[in-house]
Amino acid sequence: MSKKLNFIPPIPNYDWIREQMAYDLQYRLSSRQRKTSFGRPLYERINVQIIMTQECPYHCPFCLERQNPMKGLMNGGRQIQSLVQILKEHPEARLTITGGEPSLYPDHVKKLVDTYRKNSSGVFVTINTAGYNPDINGLAHINLSVNDYVKPDPAKFPGCTYQTVLAETDMTLDTIKRIITEHPEAGSFSFRFLSDLGKHDYDMSIWNALQADKEVEISIFRVGDFFVYATFNWSGRHARITLGDMYQQQHNGYQNGYSNIIIHPDGRIGTNWR
Repeated sequence: MSKKLNFIPPIPNYDWIREQMAYDLQYRLSSRQRKTSFGRPLYERINVQIIMTQECPYHCPFCLERQNPMKGLMNGGRQIQSLVQILKEHPEARLTITGGEPSLYPDHVKKLVDTYRKNSSGVFVTINTAGYNPDINGLAHINLSVNDYVKPDPAKFPGCTYQTVLAETDMTLDTIKRIITEHPEAGSFSFRFLSDLGKHDYDMSIWNALQADKEVEISIFRVGDFFVYATFNWSGRHARITLGDMYQQQHNGYQNGYSNIIIHPDGRIGTNWR
């Protein structure tokens, strides 16, 4: 599936999703000819993610960073140099600052945001945080991570996206509607499938339920090279459901193509979460 839809087609099982992911990757590998120093970008607008630090005061057992830690100690100067290098070739890129817990170093977060805005078209920059330090408020859009182990108060981060990871058994419309209803202070919502680095056949019930619910207005449905997402509105609130299949991305045959760029804590540049 190489385009966005405003509805969700019937999804029989996860093998169907895998087929769409494979089709999307092959379509992009065959149609994207532009070259940069990093290879061939497979999307017109690349996502850049800075794993700013692997330090975190919390110990969420499902954290992918703990399962697959990045190498190297935090080097803020090299991170900024790498970001400038990337933006020279991708001025339209989106930026996500993540970790670990970025708010441990609010001054460096500000430097990264300022560097992005100075050297890019300023499309969109977000900070993933579990709310450890509210001093990052106002620097960029906040994706506030909430789960059973960490429960920050969204009211302390006005306009934030309430972001949570749900196990498959909890990825239901009833759960999603309950969370949205309980948190009127949040600006929007992001629900992510709990995933790991192993191969897994994910339950696709939520996508079919979204399409069937007359109260839900689907905005976008998309299957990419390793991800599935839908954005929708319900009861006047905007939300997104995302499945990122890290096993799929780790095993995709990207050749010299890339769908995202990663800046490691030590400033090294990688692609496709490799």
